[in-house]
Amino acid sequence: MFLNIKVAILFLLMLNSIVLYASVEQRRYDVRSGMIEYMISGGGVLTPETNLTVEGKGKLRFKEWGRIELFEEAVEETTSGAIKNIETTQVCKKISHDKKLDVDFKHKKIMERQIPQIKYSAVTNGLVRTHQEKIAGYNCDMWEGEGIRKCIYKGIPLLLEYGVLGVTYQKKAVSVIFDINTSLNQYTIPSYPVQKFALFKTNIKTKSKKLPKAFSKRLLEISQAFHKTLKENNITQSELPLQKRKIWLEKIGENIFEKQKVLLPEFLLSMKKARVCLQQAPDWIAANSCLDELVDLKNEMMKNKKSSIEVWKGKEKEKILDAFDTNILLLESKMKCIRSAKNITDLSRCIK
Repeated sequence: MFLNIKVAILFLLMLNSIVLYASVEQRRYDVRSGMIEYMISGGGVLTPETNLTVEGKGKLRFKEWGRIELFEEAVEETTSGAIKNIETTQVCKKISHDKKLDVDFKHKKIMERQIPQIKYSAVTNGLVRTHQEKIAGYNCDMWEGEGIRKCIYKGIPLLLEYGVLGVTYQKKAVSVIFDINTSLNQYTIPSYPVQKFALFKTNIKTKSKKLPKAFSKRLLEISQAFHKTLKENNITQSELPLQKRKIWLEKIGENIFEKQKVLLPEFLLSMKKARVCLQQAPDWIAANSCLDELVDLKNEMMKNKKSSIEVWKGKEKEKILDAFDTNILLLESKMKCIRSAKNITDLSRCIK
């Protein structure tokens, strides 16, 4: 009887330890609730003819020590020079205990995944704590590794920086508020249909088209692969041959290249169709109708504000038609080079 009581007490102590351990483990942050606003910046030289600029903002809200979390981000990637392209990325992710919800704004749906138990110390795996810095009024621990820096305050990232060959990404806290209002409406996401997946570690195939990765994720993956390659070959960044440097930079600009490779031939065809339509347009209303497809395509490439024809007669009409003829001939003369381009470097040379 006495032995049974001892066993029962021992079991209860073990159970309490497990519960306490699980409770501690589930804490993502060492702060009950908070809101952090970030400024996002970056970019660099992709080719001698093309530069990249990255600008954006992010916001992190959390409560229950990070068990419930909402992260929102809006970023604009702009290429200037030979290739003119603007890409906007909108991110909305919510973590609710053991579930992660990713909002797909393009297809208006939400991807729900169960997430395994996470060791939150993993955010600094492979990094070395070097010093402290003050960011947004808080002293955070700076963790550094090959091509990456993170400044962490009580588990909360206040700074994230990484880069490859002069192309950089930075997400830096500009406002930090703790003990915030934790009402449910602060953690709502769009009411799109939910598509459920299995754990992240499973290799699920779906019919959904794979979306282009955000610049931050692309650059981080390339940075990790780049520094791993340097380490395996026992060389420094400065010792990397010029041709190899070019290949890594082309990896960063791969999404831009693939998009432009598809859209430029479509743009030429659209200009030709608009030119034929304009020749027959009797007035400015019909002339503007001729431009609808072209304006939509131009907006997809460069996010231009919609322009319109206000005068469609005499010299103004001839001026617009002449401009179309000139631009069609110019792009047509470059099309053979564009079609044969294998990367963003080739494409930049074609268009310059």
